Amino acid sequence: MIRTTVVTASMTVVLASSVWAAETAPIVPSPSQMELSAKPHQCELPTCLTISVLQQRKLAKFHQAMDDIKAQRALIGDFERYAAWMNTNLASYSRYIQAGSAAATVAKFLPIPYAGQAAFFSKFVAQFTLSLGSTSKSLNSYLQTSQQLLDQASMLDPHSPDPKVLADVHAFADGPFLKSMLDAQLQLNTIAEFSAGTQSFLVGLNSYLSTGDEYLHKVKGVFKKDSQQEKSFLTESTANLKTKSEQFNTRLKSFESQGSRITTIIKSLTVYDELTAAVGTPMSSKL
Repeated sequence: MIRTTVVTASMTVVLASSVWAAETAPIVPSPSQMELSAKPHQCELPTCLTISVLQQRKLAKFHQAMDDIKAQRALIGDFERYAAWMNTNLASYSRYIQAGSAAATVAKFLPIPYAGQAAFFSKFVAQFTLSLGSTSKSLNSYLQTSQQLLDQASMLDPHSPDPKVLADVHAFADGPFLKSMLDAQLQLNTIAEFSAGTQSFLVGLNSYLSTGDEYLHKVKGVFKKDSQQEKSFLTESTANLKTKSEQFNTRLKSFESQGSRITTIIKSLTVYDELTAAVGTPMSSKL
């Protein structure tokens, strides 16, 4: 009897100790429990990105493009001055082009891409003149659309931009503005190509004139000045064109680089629209 009582008491103590240990021991969740507990937290993360915050970030990103647009606009004056200078001097250059045209059938060594194609030279000058006019119109259009875009963006509250107004500004930037910018860039590249062709012709012609008077004799009657004056004028004209063309091309590369960044930023702004739509969707519809 005494033995039974002792055994029973011992078992009671062991069971009590086990229950106490189970209640007081730290609970280590299983991997599946940890995943389940983490999911609600993950689902709550998007609520931190409110529509207001997303619109602020979209506008802040948009202002980065505005900085490049302002830098682009600062280059337009240089492009316009170059176009005006080229338009004024094109008449002088055309005399040499006409001279080359007149002698093309005789001077087989004429160092230009279109030697022997007399009819093309007159077309070259005409096309260059038309291109200068088209470029001027494109630059004016770019100045107007870019200024309109800057004005619209400046009216937005950086701390609480109106989503509808910001969307309209974005649409204008992605539509009319980018179109005018790319058109201006295309026209400027055309001017650069025409300038390179003119420079190549003048450099080659100047090189052959320096070898003697044979070429001048073949185009006698085209040049009004004596040969030495013609050579000096041609050399000076070639040097001026080379210097101004290099400056033009350097600025054009800057314009293109800025344009690439502007395009990338404007196109990337749609990400904020997608996030805004996701945040505005009720949680029940996402499940």
